[in-house]
Amino acid sequence: MEAQALSQKLNEVQLTLLKLFSRKMSPDAMKELNRMLVEFYDNLVQFEIEKLQASKPITQTTLTNCRRPT
Repeated sequence: MEAQALSQKLNEVQLTLLKLFSRKMSPDAMKELNRMLVEFYDNLVQFEIEKLQASKPITQTTLTNCRRPT
């Protein structure tokens, strides 16, 4: 029952990663995996930024207007 409750809280990607990496890993392997995941998400973010920039160019004025007051 605990596994079912856990699977309801985790999304499909998280469950897949748990299955894929359910074995012991060396610290170096864990570092490399972390680096790869960070790079993957960085690429996704860069792609989304480029799409946004193409649809509505971002200028310094736009950025200044979006800042929160300090």
